Amino acid sequence: MHLRGLTGADELSVEANNTSGVLALLRSLSQNGNNGNRFDAAAIVTADRDRVIARLYRTLYGAKISSTLECRGCGQKFDLDFSLDDLLAHCYPAEVSIPDDGMYEPEPGIRFRLPTGEDEIAVEGVDGTTAVNILLKRCMGAGEPEIIGESVQIKMAELAPVLSQEMQAVCPECGLVQQVLFDMQSFFMARLTAERRNLLEEVHLIASHYHWSHREILDLTRTERKHYAFLIAEN
Repeated sequence: MHLRGLTGADELSVEANNTSGVLALLRSLSQNGNNGNRFDAAAIVTADRDRVIARLYRTLYGAKISSTLECRGCGQKFDLDFSLDDLLAHCYPAEVSIPDDGMYEPEPGIRFRLPTGEDEIAVEGVDGTTAVNILLKRCMGAGEPEIIGESVQIKMAELAPVLSQEMQAVCPECGLVQQVLFDMQSFFMARLTAERRNLLEEVHLIASHYHWSHREILDLTRTERKHYAFLIAEN
């Protein structure tokens, strides 16, 4: 998937930290491939989309993931840091050939395709087991989710692990070991939206110095905008 540089307009367009929001962003950033066709962000397998987001995150912020957590035991805040590259290596997909029709059949009686953004949108707002069963029914070519759904989910995770993983964190204050969920998509979107005030400050700084229009500044790539803001601040 070919992506153009992120602009201020793209950053301001992010309205929701969910699958619909990230698909809208990727649609805006997608460019035509070598064959002249543009990828449909919603048609990309969820695990592949996670890796596109990881690549975008790495381009913008580097490979280090830093998060501040609140201990469930003592209530103290502490930092959790890890490498995105290590996470990608840990979640490496199984090496198997992709079927021409996209339907995998790892064993008799189990036949399925991998879930995409379209499937996620179909269950957005639906809770728990109901959402899982709807998604499985959309993806399964044979069998009932209630009977073999768990086996299908295990096979899906082996073929295309998503970057949503339980991690172990240890509080440095009380020593409590606790499980925390890291989700690549949610983390990326949250970080992007958290920088909105900083974005507006950069727009104001550049507009005050160069007298460019709001639209002209928002059309700059993020890299260009930050470089101009840095130059102004330095002088």
